[in-house]
Amino acid sequence: MQKYDLAIIGSGPAGYVAGIRAAQLGMKVCVFEKDRLGGVCLNWGCIPTKALSASAEAIYNIERVSEFGINVKGYEIDFQKIQDRKNNIVKKLSMGVETLLKARKIEIIRGNAVLKDNTTVISGDTEVEANNILIATGSLPFELPGMAFDGVKILSSTHMLELQKAPKSVLMVGGGVIGCEFASIFRTFGSEVTIVEMMEQLLPSEDLEIARKIEQIFKKRGIKVFTGTKAEEIRENSEKTLVSVGRLPNSRGIGIEDIGIECNKGWIKVDGSFRTNVKNIYAAGDVIGGVLLAHAASREGICAVEAMSGKDAVLDYNVMPSCIFTNPEIASVGLTEKKAKDKGIDVKTRKFLFTGIGKAYVLGETDGFIKLVVDNPSDKILGSQIIGPHATELIAEISPCIQFGITSEKLASVIHAHPTLSEIICEVSEAMNNKAIHSI
Repeated sequence: MQKYDLAIIGSGPAGYVAGIRAAQLGMKVCVFEKDRLGGVCLNWGCIPTKALSASAEAIYNIERVSEFGINVKGYEIDFQKIQDRKNNIVKKLSMGVETLLKARKIEIIRGNAVLKDNTTVISGDTEVEANNILIATGSLPFELPGMAFDGVKILSSTHMLELQKAPKSVLMVGGGVIGCEFASIFRTFGSEVTIVEMMEQLLPSEDLEIARKIEQIFKKRGIKVFTGTKAEEIRENSEKTLVSVGRLPNSRGIGIEDIGIECNKGWIKVDGSFRTNVKNIYAAGDVIGGVLLAHAASREGICAVEAMSGKDAVLDYNVMPSCIFTNPEIASVGLTEKKAKDKGIDVKTRKFLFTGIGKAYVLGETDGFIKLVVDNPSDKILGSQIIGPHATELIAEISPCIQFGITSEKLASVIHAHPTLSEIICEVSEAMNNKAIHSI
């Protein structure tokens, strides 16, 4: 029987990243993977959807290229080539994960992994012993009663990525991140799109003004949006239906019940160090619930491994950015105005439009705005929300401001290059102190 310092079940953003950090700390590591290296994010989530989104953005730019003084007579969408490009990107990155693991001499064990006891993991005829075990098995799409996935009519997000052609019409049951991203993509591909969301706004976890803005933009693009509406049954009106109403923990069938690991409806319970109630078994990523984001999973995996090695493992979820790859993009970090007020915090907010930024005109992307949320007494930045061009890149500047307690006045004093989109961050910081230059 092979012996390891750490055995990891799952090679997604939590698992493979944790494995690399463990190897950096001198641990002997093995990783169990029953499918493709890289997990859901790389193979059936973040990366392939963003590849489709990039193709959709290219189409969007072709459609408006006349605005830039270029006359294009016509174009044709080759959906198979779009899918081939996506698949090639995924394959290359998955191979990259394998290269990274092998470079650190991390053993990759292919097959289903099951916990035999708190130090033993088995997969087929392979049995290993480990001082510590990390469960990083991720999550699965949630099925609604009466709307079971069949891969033909009723689709999960995974099925959407495997379509051989853009459907004539598609119904999105769920107006969260997944539903809105696919709505944006497939509307650009030419599909008639309808979104049904049970809550009173699209993107229920986002700022209300942001949600209203993306709904307005979607409707302008011909996407039908019904909020405050519950989908009860699927009829034949739409060619395809995407059900994207949440995720389930992928924790069944790995033996956690047999060794007494505590769960809440399948989500594995962990403490601040990502340790389960079984002292040498840890869990990280989607399987523990909470923030179901790839970058959150990676940081959780790193913290778990560092906790194993005796280091302090502190993760502040308040500075965890959220990025939504619609057109235009949406990004947020920290507290919204509502969440801050719900906590009893005395806050002030300011908003600045992209119409006040020269680079936005250069790009032909003036729709959208940035909001900044600060603590009124101290002026420390608590959060920000952006909808507009390159929002997912711009939000990165706000994260360290929240993490390190920077004030809006300090942020406003930072010189931002002209002409760039990042000037909007300086302007909204100036606006917080009634000093914005490019607003009336």
